[in-house]
This record gives sequence, C-alpha cells and structure tokens, in this order.
Amino acid sequence: GTPTGGETVVIRIKDDGTERAVTWSGEQCGVIGVTLPTTTVISKTVYIGLIWNSADSKWDVVSVNQEA
Repeated sequence: GTPTGGETVVIRIKDDGTERAVTWSGEQCGVIGVTLPTTTVISKTVYIGLIWNSADSKWDVVSVNQEA
C-alpha cells in the first residue's frame, strides 16, 4: 500500500552465521543521525527503525540497534 506521513516500520535483519553485505537506496531512505549497517555481524540481529516522511517521499531512518 501507500504509506502515510508519520507511519513507522521496523526492519529486523538476523544474520545466519555468514557475514553479508547490506545495500541501501538513497532514493528511498534518508538517514537522520544514525549510521546504517553495510554488513551483517555473524549470528547477530539488528533492528532498523524508519518513519515515512511525506514531504520528501522517503523513509527516514531514525534508529539502528544491534544485538550485543
């Protein structure tokens, strides 16, 4: 469907024991004060929080939290 202003999404990435590259689209995502992961960490989970920015028609990434 079509997102609405302020709508939120959380992406969960769980590594399967093999480090993998992660690629992000600058056309679809804006980053607000966080650093996006470029690889997964072996056997760890990372959560990425996004909020739809209807003024820019992009998902703003506002949080990145990785399992310790």
